[in-house]
Amino acid sequence: MFSAMLLALVPFVGAKTLSVDFSEYNSSMTVSEFLSAKGFMINTYDVDGGDPYNRTYEADNVGIADGYLTLKVTGGTKPGSNVPSACIQTIDSNIVSGTFKTTAIASDVEGVCHGFFTFESNSQESDIEILTSFLYSGNDAVNGGLQLTNQANNGNSSQNTRKAVPYPADPTAGQHEYTLEWSSGSSKFFFDGSEVATINENVPTAPSAFLVNAWSGGNPNFTAGPPTEDAILRVSKIEYVYETL
Repeated sequence: MFSAMLLALVPFVGAKTLSVDFSEYNSSMTVSEFLSAKGFMINTYDVDGGDPYNRTYEADNVGIADGYLTLKVTGGTKPGSNVPSACIQTIDSNIVSGTFKTTAIASDVEGVCHGFFTFESNSQESDIEILTSFLYSGNDAVNGGLQLTNQANNGNSSQNTRKAVPYPADPTAGQHEYTLEWSSGSSKFFFDGSEVATINENVPTAPSAFLVNAWSGGNPNFTAGPPTEDAILRVSKIEYVYETL
């Protein structure tokens, strides 16, 4: 009844739980210290994704304010420069299955991607992505809607298994729950507790981390942008239950 029953958060034998309410943060700890204590790390590296702009994940673009984890894509990047972006991930990188619920408010600034995803490599990845330029309508290369993808296991991105589903509610107008349930046979996707899609092909099999990011590559057929002003993903809660090797 109700896919929301999932959010008994699939009980696993020997499962590990990461639960974070960002309203509990206080400035006695740095953001990095707080995240580390909760089982997360801030990523700081460059990404060359073959887009018009590369991106740099910067620690300064990760903050906690007013009860939210904030992941910022800095606006106004000039051609030839990397787009300052933000990313956190679980310290555990040997996850093999789990249920990952992230409660967040998307930016209404066009030109960025917000991602909630498992990742081992570009061929072992299951994604929930919000493209702020394509919330409701798309173009010849990308459909509007919530982007749900299992990356092709053979590394050929043209063979990715993807779906774009209409948003049941405006992702920029308030908090919504984005949930990925990853098992050996499927990736199931939920919005506010209701299942919106299942993908049974190209399901990741490699031990992985779980990441949350905000970024832009300036690709008109994906993120578009980069944004002309700061675009901020706000995360209020994280609830992850998963198995590791």
